[in-house]
Amino acid sequence: MLRKTWTAETAYPSCQAEWVSTDPSYGQCAITAMLVYDMFGGSIHRIRVNGGGTHYFNKIDGCYVDLTREQFDLYDIPIAYEPNEQMKREYCGKNPDTKKRYHQLQKNIIRYLKNE
Repeated sequence: MLRKTWTAETAYPSCQAEWVSTDPSYGQCAITAMLVYDMFGGSIHRIRVNGGGTHYFNKIDGCYVDLTREQFDLYDIPIAYEPNEQMKREYCGKNPDTKKRYHQLQKNIIRYLKNE
């Protein structure tokens, strides 16, 4: 379902111009980690990736959950989940743009579920 509801509009701003439907998880990590946290609890974590960017994912019941890992796997970019930094949900949703993209993803999911 997420693959069908992620869009260029929900991607991180610097990723939007390069976003393509064949790599739908590109730029979606923060809002997806927030969504997983809101639905299932656990915690949100952040790591630094090659090139200086950051990547967000979840930890639930002691297991890492990364629904946007595909964006790295497609290009054989290695990801190490440790060491990482645990992030507060409030921090992740503090940025107005991130909040807007998160709400757009929620709308996309609701629209998708209504049409299925």
